[in-house]
Amino acid sequence: MQDNQNSRYSNIVLIILLLVGFLFIAANLTPPIKLIKNFVYYVAYHNVSAANQIFQSAGNFASNIKSIVYVSQENNFYKQKNQELTDKLRNYEAMSIQYNELARLLDIAEIRRTKSVFARVSVREPGEWYQWLIIDKGLNHNLYNELPVAVTGPDGALMALGRIVETYKNSAKVALITNSLSAVPAKIKNKKIDCLAEGSNSGLIKITYLPLHADIEVGDEIVTSPLSSVFPEGMYMGAVTSVATQPALDFQTATAEVMFDSGSLYEVIVLVPEEEETE
Repeated sequence: MQDNQNSRYSNIVLIILLLVGFLFIAANLTPPIKLIKNFVYYVAYHNVSAANQIFQSAGNFASNIKSIVYVSQENNFYKQKNQELTDKLRNYEAMSIQYNELARLLDIAEIRRTKSVFARVSVREPGEWYQWLIIDKGLNHNLYNELPVAVTGPDGALMALGRIVETYKNSAKVALITNSLSAVPAKIKNKKIDCLAEGSNSGLIKITYLPLHADIEVGDEIVTSPLSSVFPEGMYMGAVTSVATQPALDFQTATAEVMFDSGSLYEVIVLVPEEEETE
């Protein structure tokens, strides 16, 4: 009778152990479960190997806890940085709205966002008749026709040089503003006088369509107009060297000299509009 009772208890213990084993398997033996399992094993069987397993499990468990704490701190740090950037973006948007409204009231031209692509001159037109050159950047560098091309002046400011008229894989052809086929809407700097700057296949540009009684003087600077579909407003083009004494029809004409020398150009800057992000 006693043997049957002991056998029944043994079966119950076996079932309990099996359930505990299944529980460990279901828990995927995570570090806390491993620690408890090793501790129970050490209590049942005292040996050095079990003790080592307990210490190893405890160390892994502590390392995991430490990693969790670090990740939590890191998340809080990035949340704080994200909030700061969100506040700055909100302030920027508010300032942008205020700037646009002020620009509208003061009649200030909108700023075009562009990126500069530097290119080297690989081929120059042999003579000075056609006024063009080839640069070593093209379609593979996101260039395309009608992009403005500039050079830096002595004061570091950008000067209008020409526009891209032909684009190839790794090169592009630039027609200079002195090319006879070039006609750029311009104005007299600081005088609000609109005009047209036409190329003459030389180092000079013709300034046409000046109002008949406009105050034009030698030395006046010619800059690009906001009416230009190629160049940004205000880029230097040249300085007036002479004014025609006899008006052509109902307009005055003048001549301006460009500052760059097409025969000594080695590097140019292509102005590529930045794509606006859309939501």
